[in-house]
Amino acid sequence: MLKIYNGSENDIEIQKLKTFVIDDSLFPRMQKYVQENNVEEGTVFSVLDKTEKRLFLVIYQEDLIAGIKRKDLSDYLERLKNIDDLDFTLVDQYKKFFFLDVDNYSVAVAKLLLRHRPNTKIVFGDAKARYFFKEGQVKYLSSLYNAGRHMELTEKWMRGECAAYLDRLRALIGWKMLGMLKKAGDCCIVKADRRNHPGSGGEGVVYNSQNVVYSLIWKKSKRYFGEKNPDKQIIVLDYSCGREGIGSIAGSAFTHVMWMTRHGYVPVMNLHTYPNQYLNAPGENMWEYFFEPVSSVSVDDAYESENVIIATENDITRTDFHISPYQRKYVETIADYAADYRKIVRMNRETKQYIDEKVPKEIREGKRVLGVVMRGSDLRRDVSDRYHRKKQQEGIADAEAFLRACSYYKDQLKCEYIFLATEDAEYLEMAQSILDKILFVDQKRTAYDYANGENITLNEAMGQQDGKAAGRDYLSVIQCLTECRALLCNMMCGAVRLSQLWKPDKYELFRRIGRDGEQDLDK
Repeated sequence: MLKIYNGSENDIEIQKLKTFVIDDSLFPRMQKYVQENNVEEGTVFSVLDKTEKRLFLVIYQEDLIAGIKRKDLSDYLERLKNIDDLDFTLVDQYKKFFFLDVDNYSVAVAKLLLRHRPNTKIVFGDAKARYFFKEGQVKYLSSLYNAGRHMELTEKWMRGECAAYLDRLRALIGWKMLGMLKKAGDCCIVKADRRNHPGSGGEGVVYNSQNVVYSLIWKKSKRYFGEKNPDKQIIVLDYSCGREGIGSIAGSAFTHVMWMTRHGYVPVMNLHTYPNQYLNAPGENMWEYFFEPVSSVSVDDAYESENVIIATENDITRTDFHISPYQRKYVETIADYAADYRKIVRMNRETKQYIDEKVPKEIREGKRVLGVVMRGSDLRRDVSDRYHRKKQQEGIADAEAFLRACSYYKDQLKCEYIFLATEDAEYLEMAQSILDKILFVDQKRTAYDYANGENITLNEAMGQQDGKAAGRDYLSVIQCLTECRALLCNMMCGAVRLSQLWKPDKYELFRRIGRDGEQDLDK
């Protein structure tokens, strides 16, 4: 991203600035320079007019959304030229666009709209936009009022980071401005930033300029494999899954399927690509180890069809929900789509049979059971933060105190048993010494010394060799939790989220017990 710099010049080294003379090709020339010279993050360029008077500064930032680097936007200018390959679904929803900042992506999108939707009203919140457009093409705010700067301070305020009085005043102005824009309804609000706007999953979404560009160019190539399904646009999701657990993999798949099916595409899951900690052999489909296909088109049929988009050939990744505006709302408000989730992420017959043999008979007999998720191993409070610096560690309750709280709620809820879900062998032993009538799934657990050992995956720590068996053990635990009457946990994790989504009715009590107190999770 190349963004007009609005910070203090005291924060940069002026003598190291490279200068560019402004013309219509400013951002493309800067981008070419960045790519050819391996420019470092944070480099600032000085932009001059023909008399060598400085007009403004431009800062280079790597394409980064929610901490994840994106390499698939580097050729955005070429891809924006191919109108037939663009997806206008997002931008067609709006009659007006308000770009809070001036950056290379917002300028490119605005120019695209001017060519192909000339009646679109475009406003920039930075008067420096006048250097990129002919007079009258777009509107912009007074040079005394920088909307992007106000919005940055508004977001800091929303995150509790805005302390100075003047900054708080500017944040309030930005908040009022945002409220007015949201009321407009048909106005697309776009900022230049690398963090998604807080709480933007519902009405009044604020997009990053990278979000909008991605929405246009996400499909860059299509394949012809055969004559099957001529009336269908098929997308084969074959991305790698890294070290992610089943809950995370299923959640990513859900957001893709929701987006694609609602836009007329037919998704096909084919998770055969490494790295994937559950994949046992090359060429196998990890998704179908556990779940039913997500559409009526099989993997074999997809590779014999006319119109096919392959995820790995189009830079579609498991983490697209960070950058894809089509997916974000399903991530940020996923609990609201639990019914859809249960229809899409369905365990197959073999997995169900495996689980039936694992579920304790007391649960299947309808006894009152309290579910307890006790996440340990690499996220234990007593583990060094040498490798794990996640904020949730700070709030994790002392293990013994947590178990005694679970015993209290077992009596309060008049439950006969506690079903304990933990991957930590020491936690299971501790629970057996403190609690009575404990149920659990027989599975491998870790006794790995995370405080002094290397940062490895849970599966490595458990010595698991069979990914299919490991995944089915995990799903057996989730199934047991969905059949419990109530659920307590020491932290939010994949098991808790997946249990909530798969449970067809509400828990009598759904609560996190942490060092910082208790939190009801169904509110």
